[in-house]
Amino acid sequence: MDLKLTGLSHTYPDDIDVLLVSPGGRNAIVMSDAGTGLDVVNVNLTLDDEAASQLPDAKQIASGSYRPANWPRMADPFPAPAPARSGAVALSTFDGGAANGTWSLYVLDDEGNDVGSLAGWSLQITTASG
Repeated sequence: MDLKLTGLSHTYPDDIDVLLVSPGGRNAIVMSDAGTGLDVVNVNLTLDDEAASQLPDAKQIASGSYRPANWPRMADPFPAPAPARSGAVALSTFDGGAANGTWSLYVLDDEGNDVGSLAGWSLQITTASG
């Protein structure tokens, strides 16, 4: 599975936390505290467990494909209605679960004084045939 974030802009991306939740309730924090304080403008990201590099911690995020990352793996709480975080980061967390149903994406700016936006998101799900 790949998660695509399109048109991501933020004045301090290190504040962004992203939680993906499956129809069955499995969840993973696929992006947290990445990209330092260098602005991102209209960036398109593909989060893919098989990508060559992980979302950067100490450098600017550019459009491209990255492995999910939770820097520094602290417990950034998401307010309701988001579920309690499972602690998972990899998209493989969702392997074997139901693909059909309502998926939810929770995006949190965990600090004030900065602004951002996300134009859209999508999932690319590959299922195994038996």
